Amino acid sequence: MDFMEAVDWVGKNRKKIRGKIEVIRIYSPYDEEEYTQEAFEAALKAVLCGRIKLSPFEALFWKMFQKQIWIMTPNQGTSGSNSVPSHLCDVDIDTVDFPQEEKEDGTDIEEIYDRISPFLTAREQRVLSLKLGLTYEGALSNYEIASFLGCSEFNVRDSLNTALKRIKELVKAGKIKPAREN
Repeated sequence: MDFMEAVDWVGKNRKKIRGKIEVIRIYSPYDEEEYTQEAFEAALKAVLCGRIKLSPFEALFWKMFQKQIWIMTPNQGTSGSNSVPSHLCDVDIDTVDFPQEEKEDGTDIEEIYDRISPFLTAREQRVLSLKLGLTYEGALSNYEIASFLGCSEFNVRDSLNTALKRIKELVKAGKIKPAREN
């Protein structure tokens, strides 16, 4: 199956997909269109994964869609999200003032990454930046990084382990100081 066929498949199965989300929709701050977007994303991921694993598209789609629903709807196995569903809100979101959280220890991940990245290979830098969430994609799991880079989870895990081992050796040798430099 190609990407266009996957998009068509989602359109043809919209009713079935809607049935899957109706049960948890009351616990979620997201509306149906946002879940539909997740369905399209799951379909595209299923096409890519199906090419690698040679598994049936539909089985992969439902597994990936369920995973994405689980991520979007925290605590769905218990009492649902702690957020008020968006269809119950009557306040304009732009008028709400969200307090900014400050890190307790003042540690800046980007600053630390910038200090250690010159000691890493280009691949280790890429994998570590994706894992730490220093890109537009945010923090990704090993599976997501593997999918993003077109490699196996083992390769991702191996790159992370090698990078962390190298960082540990550099700290031990005194080339990188673990305490924040001011």
